[in-house]
Amino acid sequence: MAFYKVKVQRECKTTRTFNVVGNRPQEALQAAALQLRDEGVADAVAIAVIGQINSLRD
Repeated sequence: MAFYKVKVQRECKTTRTFNVVGNRPQEALQAAALQLRDEGVADAVAIAVIGQINSLRD
């Protein structure tokens, strides 16, 4: 398992950054998308992995 920092761009021009866990960057994107869905965010226009981090606290 690795830790990734994921950035989400929303329609309202705000950005949000998540620290997520996954085996690959693709899994990190899926985890971020699921977290957005759980929070009721429906206006995300872009989700991208910024990079790999050492821990979820970075």
